[in-house]
Amino acid sequence: MLALAGAPAAAQQAGGWLAGEAVSETVIGDRVVDAGSIPADGGQALADGGVPNAPPVNEWAAESAVPGQLDGTPSDGQLPVYDDPAAGGEHGAACGCPECAAAFEQPGFMQVLHDHLHGCWTLRADALLLWRNAPRSRPIYSDYLPGVTPNGFGATALDANQLDSTPAAGPRFSLFRSNNCGEALEATWFRAANFRSLEATPPTIAGYALTPPGVFGNTFTGLDTATADLGSSLQSFEFNRRWHALPNVVLLQGFRWFEWNESLSLVDHYGGVVPPAPMMDIFNNTCINSLYGYQLGTDIRLWDRGGWFRLDGLLKGGAYYNNAVQKSQYVFDTGTGPGLKGLRVQGDGAAFVGELGLTTTVPLTQHFDLRMGYMALWLEGLAQPTNQLAGQSIPSGISPVTGTIDLTGGTVVQGVSLGVEGRW
Repeated sequence: MLALAGAPAAAQQAGGWLAGEAVSETVIGDRVVDAGSIPADGGQALADGGVPNAPPVNEWAAESAVPGQLDGTPSDGQLPVYDDPAAGGEHGAACGCPECAAAFEQPGFMQVLHDHLHGCWTLRADALLLWRNAPRSRPIYSDYLPGVTPNGFGATALDANQLDSTPAAGPRFSLFRSNNCGEALEATWFRAANFRSLEATPPTIAGYALTPPGVFGNTFTGLDTATADLGSSLQSFEFNRRWHALPNVVLLQGFRWFEWNESLSLVDHYGGVVPPAPMMDIFNNTCINSLYGYQLGTDIRLWDRGGWFRLDGLLKGGAYYNNAVQKSQYVFDTGTGPGLKGLRVQGDGAAFVGELGLTTTVPLTQHFDLRMGYMALWLEGLAQPTNQLAGQSIPSGISPVTGTIDLTGGTVVQGVSLGVEGRW
């Protein structure tokens, strides 16, 4: 039934409108008409008792009336909070979609400007604080106990799995373009650096040895010190298409590029002097992994009761092509001057990247939210420095240098995020 704003009940008589009675205007569809021109039966001009010469308006259907404002705002003037950049949500009336045409005529220019308050663009900016797990076990240095053990090697003094990194920080930015069909395009980039781990053994004269099979083909004994320094960084860019499968479930697919860089430096001194003697070995390895692939995922609204917060869950995974490079370098000084030998090996293979996320969003204003979350990344099929130590032959003498690349590494990165979201 049409609600005629401001039309007093006394203005009606015998189902018609009194001539000369003051009447108000009302909104029908997207046009404003004089309420006095509308017969009381909602459409048909009366045979008697009606307004003389009043044209019939039966083309106006009762259901055409829009309660409230033309932009979809409730009649109390309060704008709804749009909180899902992929959904269309309440801002759908402002974000056009040719396949989902509105019920009424195209709004005017001023209406479009007003409707944009509901937002078609969404920008997210987060600060990340991430941790990575230590590399898989690989003994590097052992205690050297000649005459005590059959082969002179004792317990492991330094293992790759001791290289737990400090946290790395970095930014993450996401930009969404949504329409009122529940579809969106997403572009996301983030970077985190520098994961760092430093481990050293207590100085002991002739107390250490390189654990077989050694490093780059070298198995030295009688070392006074042993130090390992591991650093790594990551960055990612992805471009996804999102669409709604269910009211609270968004599916996504798209392209993603992922880069994982990792460097390891092993330093030992020998010569029977503490502090360290000038005679030393430095083994360096750097691995650069460039992953390109296709991913699928889902973004699920786990909790939303219209209160002060909501909870979203994200799950993504994809198959990737890894174009990897490893660079190995051996610097040595036997007391007669430094020497340097090295090699570079490139290889490719299949890789996998999975991502899990949980995000709590707290609306601050109609267009501005606070975001707090957890994220975890699982990477497989990587070249990692600790896996390259046994695949190279880089002697200090005149023997030739040979090498391979190992792509069987993997790591887990996880951490927290804090950021904001704005819509326009």
